Amino acid sequence: MKKTLTASGLLLLTAANTALAHPGHDHSDWSSPLVHTLFYGAIAAVIGTAYFVIRQSRHKRQNTQQKED
Repeated sequence: MKKTLTASGLLLLTAANTALAHPGHDHSDWSSPLVHTLFYGAIAAVIGTAYFVIRQSRHKRQNTQQKED
C-alpha cells in the first residue's frame, strides 16, 4: 500500500510539474490571483480531508481496542 501511494504521488508530482511549466503561465493576467487561490485552496482541502479521515480512523481503532480490553 505504501509503495503504491509513493509511486502514485511521484507520478502526480511529475505530471503537475510538466503541466505548470508551459510558456503561457502568466502571473500578470487579471485572473491569476483567483486561479492561484482556487488551486492552493484545493490543495488545502485535500490535506484537510486526509487529516480528518486519518484522525477518524485512528480514533475508531482506539475505541475498538478499548472495547476489547
